[in-house]
Amino acid sequence: MATTAPATAEHPMDDDAHRLAELGYKQELRRKWSGFSNFAISFSIISILAGCFTTFGQAWNNGGPVAISWGWPLISLFILIIGFSMSELVSAFPTAGGIYWWASRMGKPVHGWFTGWLNLIGLIAVTASVDYGCATFLNLTLSALFEGWAGTLNQAFLLFVIILTLHGIINIFGHQIIDLLQNVSVWWHVAARRRSY
Repeated sequence: MATTAPATAEHPMDDDAHRLAELGYKQELRRKWSGFSNFAISFSIISILAGCFTTFGQAWNNGGPVAISWGWPLISLFILIIGFSMSELVSAFPTAGGIYWWASRMGKPVHGWFTGWLNLIGLIAVTASVDYGCATFLNLTLSALFEGWAGTLNQAFLLFVIILTLHGIINIFGHQIIDLLQNVSVWWHVAARRRSY
């Protein structure tokens, strides 16, 4: 395991670097995004516009008003508890491995393995869900704007594949583009929220 270089007068060891050294790691993460960009990625992930509005119809049709008035606040409470637990873990184990490393360290390696695979399945499902929602909205928009666009299910699927491909390419090659998009996303949310009042 790597260890942290000794502190010098020019580069004193901060508490995070010291804690990582205790865990056997060197602080190597290059932080190119600003504090606002790090906030923006979380804000974009919990998008009110994309999350609530795309699932509102599903909740209403399958569970009715009770699913929204009781279900969402109850689920939010449980998610908040998970968030508190994860924040406690990350303060004790500030490593880049995140939940996989925590599960392996506090349990056995097999727990980290299951955590990693279940998280991967969840991320694939969420990405596909968001991109399909985007393709559906885009399909409806194109059918309203252009008479030649019929808005069929096949066209929605074609848009879905195109969006997934672009999504993959941007995530592989363009962290600067992601930084810009998530910053725009925050201001878009704020502007849309202010207009709704």
